[in-house]
Amino acid sequence: MSQKINKKEDGRIRYTKMRIRTAFHELIREMDYEKITVTAICNRAEINRATFYKYYLDVPDLIDKLQDETINELAEKLEFTTKNNTTEQFLVETLVFLRNNSDGHDNLISVTPSGASSFTDKISRLVYCKFSNFINPMIPAKSNIEKEVIFSYIAAGSAGVIDYWIKSGYKENEEAIAKKISLLASSTLKCL
Repeated sequence: MSQKINKKEDGRIRYTKMRIRTAFHELIREMDYEKITVTAICNRAEINRATFYKYYLDVPDLIDKLQDETINELAEKLEFTTKNNTTEQFLVETLVFLRNNSDGHDNLISVTPSGASSFTDKISRLVYCKFSNFINPMIPAKSNIEKEVIFSYIAAGSAGVIDYWIKSGYKENEEAIAKKISLLASSTLKCL
């Protein structure tokens, strides 16, 4: 019987957290991050402050946890994708994830300058690690440049293309951007 109570409590906790997060996302669309308060989130989520503080220390803590969830979700997606696809398919799957999660992702990146850099750094490192698995076999054995430098160069360039794609409003589809990134990466590797 106690197992049923725990499951019910878990469901209520998930529901409460979802309401808090939804309230935050609604508020970030309406006002600047600096103006969002715990009280505003609680009012929108229709919960009391004590309930908010059960799960989060403050608004920055809420943002940190939302960012961590996004990164964990992307990590799971990339783990599956790297095992089952080619480089271009990997890129397409990554771009699809970013587009499908762009609303929360953009909000999480834009809320604070310091949070933005650490969040984008975490995502870049994650993609770098997975993308390097594809690039590694393509690097000539007698290259004068260390693999880590090559990975960093290609990852930074790829991140720049993805950033441009997002800021341009996703004007091209994922397949077109993946082809461009693949072409730029392979052209770089051919020059080594």
